[in-house]
Amino acid sequence: MVSNSLERHIAELRKYWTGLNSDTVVHCRAVLAKLASSSNSEGWLAKLHQNREATTELYRDSELGFILLAHVETQGLYRNPHNHGNGWVFYALQHGEVEMSTYGLVRTVKGEEQLVSRGSYTMHPGDCSAFLPGDIHDTRCLSDYSLMFRLTSCDFSEEKRQGRLQQFAEL
Repeated sequence: MVSNSLERHIAELRKYWTGLNSDTVVHCRAVLAKLASSSNSEGWLAKLHQNREATTELYRDSELGFILLAHVETQGLYRNPHNHGNGWVFYALQHGEVEMSTYGLVRTVKGEEQLVSRGSYTMHPGDCSAFLPGDIHDTRCLSDYSLMFRLTSCDFSEEKRQGRLQQFAEL
């Protein structure tokens, strides 16, 4: 028997996870937005808010390959522009405010690569964003702290180890 919102939403994610396609993106965004709206009175979520650990692995699916993480960031924390290599990711904000900026990687007339801003937006609780392979973004925590769920298509440490995950200098 499913006993809390985390377990219910993981079951839904498993149901809708069919690889990188529009159906998976649409359904998983909706599921994660609902997960981000879970009551802070649930024990698992209350513990995340109490402990405020930088990263907590909530679930790893050995069959389908996705990983659900919780991230807590403090006010002002900035994560330089980066992509996730061949991986893709969903960010769902549960608490706080986070600024997300997106970029395109372009080649100048001199042949040099540079990032060009596509703009930024502020995520609020219940918002969910998806980033596909190669999408470049950065994050900045705007509130006292943020709690964000991150659903990844694979283990990004492997993407980094293989040199596919790129991190860029702060703009």
